[in-house]
Amino acid sequence: MRMSGNRIWVLLFMVGIFWGLAPEASALDGKGWAIYGGIYDTRGDDRPGVDDRPLEAGFEYRWPALEAFNLPNRLTLKPTAGLTATEDGNAWVYGGLRLDVQLGQKWVMTPQFSVALYEQGDGKDLGGVLEFRSGFELAYRFDGGQRLGLLFYHLSNAGVYDLNPGSNSLVLIWGFGR
Repeated sequence: MRMSGNRIWVLLFMVGIFWGLAPEASALDGKGWAIYGGIYDTRGDDRPGVDDRPLEAGFEYRWPALEAFNLPNRLTLKPTAGLTATEDGNAWVYGGLRLDVQLGQKWVMTPQFSVALYEQGDGKDLGGVLEFRSGFELAYRFDGGQRLGLLFYHLSNAGVYDLNPGSNSLVLIWGFGR
């Protein structure tokens, strides 16, 4: 089933309501939420009649930093989990780790890696259910812990299945909390 443009906005609205009802993110404990939206599969899909670059939207929860790893002061390793859906009906849930690298007072660079469970809708076939999501986020951190950034990530099965076309996404991401 193809997700219409109206449904993607309904999804974003629901994510906003979900975030509004969520517990307040605290700058002291480092947890927070993020919502994002942008272009799924920036390379495009060469199948006839398929939208070349459908939109995607999602949200994620970011846990406090993991103290056990004793990383240097400017590095913060954080678990994360999220949900993403595209306008052509693809969806995935994921969980993994983010590594916040402080670049001065206001900028944060965040490489990330997650394991994902993928459900194909009417969009691109990525080969199977098990996928891996790796990316890089560059964000500006406002006072109070909110962030606005660009996230580029790759979603593929890393050769687990015979078919492994992968997809690349470019999204605008708004984070709440640190």
